[in-house]
Parts: sequence; C-alpha cells; structure tokens
Amino acid sequence: MKTASIYKAASLALICSSALAAAGRPGTYRLNPDPEGQYPRLGACPDEHSCIFPPDLSQFVPGAYFDLRVELHAYDKDSSKPVPEPYSSFKTTVRKDGGRWVDADDFFDFDKTPALENWSFNWTDSIETALTDAKPVEVAVTSRIWRKIKFDKPGTYDVSVQYGPKDGYTVRYTVIEPKKPKKKAKNAILFIADGCNVGMITAARALARKHTSGKYHNLLSFEEFDNLGHVITNSIDGLVTDSANSASSYATGHKGSVSALGVYADSSKDPFDDPKVELVTELIRRRQPGKAVGVVSTAAGQDATPAAFYVHTRERGEAAEIVDQIVHGVPDWVDAVAPDVWLAGGAEYFKGEDALNGTDYYNLLEQDYGYKVVLNKKDLKNYRDDDKLLGVFRTGNLDVWMERNILVNNTIGNGAAPDLTGKDALGSDQPGLDDMTIKALEVLKKRGGKDGFFLMSEAASVDKQLHPLDFSRAWAELLEMDVTIRKTVDWLKKNGEYEDTLILFTADHSHAFDVWGSVDQKYMAQHSTDKDMRDAIGVYQYSGWPGYFDNDNDGFPDNWTPDITLAAGTNNGPDHYEAFAFSGSGPRLPAVRGEDGNYAPNPKDQSGKYGDGLHWNGNLPVNQGQGVHSMADVFIYSNGPGSDNFKKTIENWEVFFGITEALDLQRPTKNEGKKDKKH
Repeated sequence: MKTASIYKAASLALICSSALAAAGRPGTYRLNPDPEGQYPRLGACPDEHSCIFPPDLSQFVPGAYFDLRVELHAYDKDSSKPVPEPYSSFKTTVRKDGGRWVDADDFFDFDKTPALENWSFNWTDSIETALTDAKPVEVAVTSRIWRKIKFDKPGTYDVSVQYGPKDGYTVRYTVIEPKKPKKKAKNAILFIADGCNVGMITAARALARKHTSGKYHNLLSFEEFDNLGHVITNSIDGLVTDSANSASSYATGHKGSVSALGVYADSSKDPFDDPKVELVTELIRRRQPGKAVGVVSTAAGQDATPAAFYVHTRERGEAAEIVDQIVHGVPDWVDAVAPDVWLAGGAEYFKGEDALNGTDYYNLLEQDYGYKVVLNKKDLKNYRDDDKLLGVFRTGNLDVWMERNILVNNTIGNGAAPDLTGKDALGSDQPGLDDMTIKALEVLKKRGGKDGFFLMSEAASVDKQLHPLDFSRAWAELLEMDVTIRKTVDWLKKNGEYEDTLILFTADHSHAFDVWGSVDQKYMAQHSTDKDMRDAIGVYQYSGWPGYFDNDNDGFPDNWTPDITLAAGTNNGPDHYEAFAFSGSGPRLPAVRGEDGNYAPNPKDQSGKYGDGLHWNGNLPVNQGQGVHSMADVFIYSNGPGSDNFKKTIENWEVFFGITEALDLQRPTKNEGKKDKKH
C-alpha cells in the first residue's frame, strides 16, 4: 500500500515544476523558503505586507471545510516614525489547475463580500527589542475572512491577493485525489505518549522487561506491531513544537503555531476568530455519523492534546471556553464534536467560578445532552450502559501513576475532588489510563456498532514529568501506556474487533532524553565531592544492569529504589542538583525562582540529594525553570488495516491523511453539501 508521504511528494513536485518565474506580479506563484530568524512578523507570512491563511502548501481532502483569511500589514520598520495608514482595499482571487482567476466571493458562492476588519499589533522584530525597552514595530492590519468554505474537487488551487498595481502574493493548495483503502479500518485508536522519544522507550524496556545474556525475553507491547516509522514534528513557524500545534497537526492535516488548536494563528488578539480547519473528528461526524468518537487523557481534558480533537482556538489556555465547545462547538462552523466518551481531569471548569459564565456543565451535559457523568474510579468501573459518558476525576491533571498506585499518601490534602467540595481526590480513587481506555472501548463499541469508533488515548504525564526532570515518574507513565496498549489488544481480540482496527502509537513531540549508563546509588549517597559522585556513574563495560525487576509481571518494576539505577537526563534544563535519585516525597521540582525572577537549583530537591548532588549547569534562558521540548523526530508504531501508511518517515500533518485514508473518510458522501446554503 502506498504511504501518506505520496500526497506530499506529488503536491511538491507539481508546485516546483509549475511555479512561475516573474515573482511579485498579481496572480504569480513562487515557492518561498521559510526565512531565517527568531522573531517573524507572523508565522508563514513570507510576503512583506500580506498574509494568507491557510498558508502556502496547505493540503486538503475534498470537501473539508476551512476558513480563508487574508491580512494586509502596514508598518514602518523605523518605529520612531508614525504608523502608515492601513490598507483600504485589496482583491482576492482564486483559480483551479491554472485556469481563469475568479473573485473569491464568486468562487466560494458568497452573496456579499465579507466585511473588512481592522486592528493593530506590536511586532517584536529582534532579540534586542525583546530584551530591552526598545519600541516594537506597530503593524496596522486590514483583513477579510471567508468562513466555512471548501474545495469539492481534487486539484491544485491558487489563492492570490493583490494590494497594489504591482503588489501581490499567491499561495498554492493541493486537494488530494481520495484514496480508497485496500481494506477499510472499521475502527481507529490513536495512542499518544506526550513528549516521549526513543530514549524513553529504551529506558522503559530496561525497567520492565527481563533479559538473559543481554537478550530480552520479550519486548514492549507496541514493539510487536506491524510497522514502525518516524514523524517530523516541527511547527509551521519554528523548529520546536508544543503539544497544541503538534496534536492539532494529527487532528487536522495542517501544521500550526504554538498554543493553536484547530486554527491557523492570525495576528488578531481574539483567540476565537482565527481561521479554522476541519478536525478528523468533525469529518467523522459529517461523513460517518454512526461512528462513535472518544477522547481519553490523564491530563485535564482541556489540555492541548485532548482538546486538539474537539476544539478551535488560538490559545490552548482558554480552558473554560474549551469545555463549552465540547457540545456547543463554535459559530459559523460544523456541528460540535460532542464526543461519545470524554474521560480526563479538569473538573474546575465544569462548574463554579472558573466555569464559563458559572455554568454547571455536569448538569447541562446530563440533562440536555444525554451524558452519564462519573467522578471516580469505582463509578467508572461500574458503568455498564450505552449512554454518552463523561468522566471527570479531579481538578487539574490526574495524579501520576506513582501517586495513584504506590505513593497514594502523597495525594492526601490535595483538595482536588471533582465535585469541587474541597475534599481530596485520592490517587486510589482516580482511574488509570488502562481503566479509562478499556471503559471507553466498551462504550464506543456499543454506541458505534457496525460503524465502529475512533479513540484518542493520551498518556499526558510522560511529558509533564519529563519537563521537571522527574524521570522515574515519566518512565512509570510510559509503562502505564504499554500496559494499556497490551490490554487494548487483548480486548480487541476478545471482542472480535482486532482485525478491523488501525492502532497507532506515537508521541506528539519529543524531549531530548537518553540513558548513558548506570548509577551506584549507595556510592553516590556516601560521597560528597563532584569527582567522587561522578565516579558512581558506570559507563560502557561498567554500565551493567539496573536493579529494576518486574517479578509479579504487572508491567511495572516491583522496586523503584534499587541500588543500581539509570544515569539518565536530557540535553537541556535549568541549573539544578542531580543525584539520579527517586523523589518519594512527591513529583520533582528541580529549580526554584529567586527574588530576581531567575531560576536557581532547588536545595530541597530529593532527586538532587537535597542540594548535595552534582551541580548541573543549565543551558536555557534563566527564566526557564524546567526542561523544554526537542525537535527530534518521534516514532510511530502502527498495526492493522491502513498501517502501511505509517511505515516510513512522514510529517506530522500526514498522520491525518493516513488515518482518513484507512477509515475511508477522504471521499465526499453522496448527500454531502446538500444542506449548505449560499453565504
């Protein structure tokens, strides 16, 4: 089966072969490489004065909805001079396959031209401006947006803006020829271990799998899948992505900017007016309405990765509005996703003062939208019906596996009860990723029936523990994902769904984590000089094997504090102390903010030997108190029908096209568009 990378190769070849030479004239197309620099005026806007979103090289399935925004920017790089008058008019035209240019209103069947909008923003154009009191460049914006439009037929589409006699900018889109899968996947499950990299998988294997003569008795569950590929993770306007735009790429087939979900980031301040692109879950609701949809996460359900599959906003932090979008969606768009199953944390935005307009969403979703609401592990386990299911298990993110299973006492006093009474949400009362995923599968199978289901299940705290360099807790989160995938495969086989299910396991982005040896913890504890403590690290022939053993075969080490541990870390972080020790008192805090606002090593960090560990010099800006993401490609393991789409190196946006091909979502349905009205 051909891979999803064919879509990109075909479109780029066509673009490069047909790009016209006379750049700058209205209606002319030129392929512009991304420019050098850290402070662009606006991402994916290579023209000096105009921006078009979706940007150049965007790709669509036929009939997928999107918004088209054009911006004109008036400014003077000399910020001491007055801001030029904003552009008062411009013309936007569209053509297909090099044909006749047509006014955008006529091409997209609008009765009236969308109104002009005006605003301004400050462009921080250099590092000097960012770090000093230098005045930024003020940009006066004139814009117009065409909402909820689509290209129904495959082909190459050019969109051009002309804003002067010889001033113009053109972008080129590709609408793919739909591919019918050799074998249609009835179901698709997308597992995401947020922030995971290959080094983490290697470490997890060393912790949880037995070996003899250096040969593992068996591998992690997903390592038995049919195919393995790589995913390129960078964002639309930078090397390193966050979870919002990376997960959004999987959900939409479009690259995005940091913090953006289901939209291209424009320059306005409004976090809800940015141009939208259709989500895979929205496409499912329109083209396969009988299919059930589920979202599961160990984070707050408003967090970036889960929200990417049901939300449109420029700002991932708009948690109250994100909850509202679960069932209300957004204006001028397709119907809300309204997942059949939604299981996560984030209770504080479902009622009370942090909820949108004080709305009680527990009551609203039960009374008006037919959801069953459960608030703890016991009630989740006991649920046996086929109503839509909303599970919210504490405020904020769920506690990590360690605190839910081993160090439950650490959760006493958290006051995180999901009913917002101020009582505790003990770790033992919170479900695990496996509990939530299997329950989601049970409900989705009932609700989807013969039409199947789509499920996204996220191990969120792999990332959330790698940030503060709490590697033991991060390993446990990944092992919980491994156990969840094993139980999922068993469930699929038992319920006759395995052969019809595409299973994907990937990360949305990477951390720069690795292991370079082992650590003798007794020797480390008994010595105090940097030289002696560094001698506790065994490398090459002295790396040996750590003392983690899973003798009860539950998928996790029986002992998290062996004498020999892993020498592990990331290639970035703040100044901190390091002793490679387990933090039993709670999740790690490697650095603390000083009175000057900068971060310094935390002398109370148990993993850093309470200030007596190795002094680790940071390599990040001093206002960063934890590690950051890396640009490294991530793995993608795939199994089942359509898995051949993921066995090579692909870009993150291509994951969407691989999923839609496997589920046979790329072809418009017979009745599609009949309800569309003239704009």
